Amino acid sequence: MTDDEGSYEGATMGRVLVFDESEKVTFPRAFKEGLGSDLGLMVLVYKDRQVKIFPVSDDDIVYLSIEIAKLTNDFLSNLSRVFKECGLVDLLFATGVCLRGTRCYYECYFNPGQLTVELDELVNSLRSLEGIKQVLAENVQK
Repeated sequence: MTDDEGSYEGATMGRVLVFDESEKVTFPRAFKEGLGSDLGLMVLVYKDRQVKIFPVSDDDIVYLSIEIAKLTNDFLSNLSRVFKECGLVDLLFATGVCLRGTRCYYECYFNPGQLTVELDELVNSLRSLEGIKQVLAENVQK
C-alpha cells in the first residue's frame, strides 16, 4: 500500500468507502493521482456487483446497450464490422451478459468524438443486424 509519506508501492491500492444518503463519496487524492485524470467514468457491473472507474479525458461519454433477441455465431463479427465502419474502435468498457438465459445484452461506453458517422447512423446500423431486439444509446450523466 503506502508508507508514512504516502508513496506508492505495490500493484494495487485499497480504501473502504462509506455510502450514505448524501450520494457523496470521498475519493482519495492518491487514487486521483494514480488515475492521472480529473475525470473518471464509473461503471457498476451488476452481475459481479463491482464498481469500475476508468480515467477519461472529457465528460462526453455514450452508453450503448444492445439487447440480443437471438445470439448468432457471427454476432460479434458483425458487431465489430459495424463498429469499424462507423469509426468506433476505442471502447472505454464493454461487457456481454445473458440474464437467466433469456435476455442477452452487449453494452459498452465510448467517447462519441471518434465516430466517423452520426450516433443515429451507428444505432440504425446496429438495429439492422440479425438477431437484434433493441438498441439504446444515451449520454452518461455527470
